[in-house]
Amino acid sequence: MPPPKRPSWFLQAQKTSLQAAMSFGMYLGSWAGPWPPEPSFYVEIPATISPTKGAFNLIFYVPKSYSRRTQGSRFPVLVNFHGGGMSIGSGTDDTRWAKDVMQELGAVVVSVEYRLAPEHTFPTAVQDSVDAILYLVDNAEELYLDRDRIVLSGFSSGGNLAFTAPILLEQLRRHQMLASEPGFEDQATDEFDVPVSKLPEGYPLPDFTIKAIIAWYPSVDFTQTRHERRNTNPHPEVSMPGAMSNMFDTAYIFNSHLNAYESAHPLLSPGTAPTELLDAALPSRVVIYTCQFDALQKEGELFATRIREELGREVKFQMVEGVAHAWDKMPNPIWPPSRIEEVYKDACDSIKDYL
Repeated sequence: MPPPKRPSWFLQAQKTSLQAAMSFGMYLGSWAGPWPPEPSFYVEIPATISPTKGAFNLIFYVPKSYSRRTQGSRFPVLVNFHGGGMSIGSGTDDTRWAKDVMQELGAVVVSVEYRLAPEHTFPTAVQDSVDAILYLVDNAEELYLDRDRIVLSGFSSGGNLAFTAPILLEQLRRHQMLASEPGFEDQATDEFDVPVSKLPEGYPLPDFTIKAIIAWYPSVDFTQTRHERRNTNPHPEVSMPGAMSNMFDTAYIFNSHLNAYESAHPLLSPGTAPTELLDAALPSRVVIYTCQFDALQKEGELFATRIREELGREVKFQMVEGVAHAWDKMPNPIWPPSRIEEVYKDACDSIKDYL
């Protein structure tokens, strides 16, 4: 059964308390050295694809070599999406990951502070993610970025965005192609009665290449209930509390145009998206890390298998043993998080040949 609908003020109160608790935990975790880097600079960009207009920030982390850039320099760019159920979290949550990406890959890291629920429901986070990618491509020359060496990464719900953003990009590409044909009749909503995402009038999709996706314990299948997913965890007592997951789902999904809880919408459940859509949308290299004691472990593993076997992609899948969801986000400040560094560097190594 879906969680009950809640008024916006109630969801906002829940969100505020959860955000405060999460921020405190992240602060304590930051004391487990090495100290994460500070953002290099911020850029505010407008939301253009979502019908709900507004703006949001891109947070840039640049490697040391960026300061020595010359005319013609081009850096690979990793676009990262933070977790938090599309309702809480911040673009600065993954600074430890940004540090290793800069050191190991020499890439610029851009963390997307997409707009959050309950103020911004499904599919706003996906639309903002696409806006972020297109902004970086359109401004690649002045930002010294290589538009053909783009990597997407994300944690938990951000891992969902790392898959759904390319899917939406493919849908927009198809829509633009169809719109140029005679007799084309535009549709206001899709088969799920969700308003169709559209590019700004007169904006042609630019050419660029997403080389790889790195998804950390992603949520990819909302056709299952939270209860069904929790039952796949060998230690369900360490699963995300039901009150928290209910708040996430109600704020982002159940109060949206989708108005459904268990949905196969491809921008919500990429794990069940049509094969031909995934084949057109996903890059040649996909890396997925899951957590052994996590309600999302099974769906992540099944999706990795599907991408490898149905799409023929080069997939690296690893279940990190003995850890629960978001294990890398709040390390114990007393013991150095050496295992986090080990897994992060392994992820970087897994895509080096693709950059």
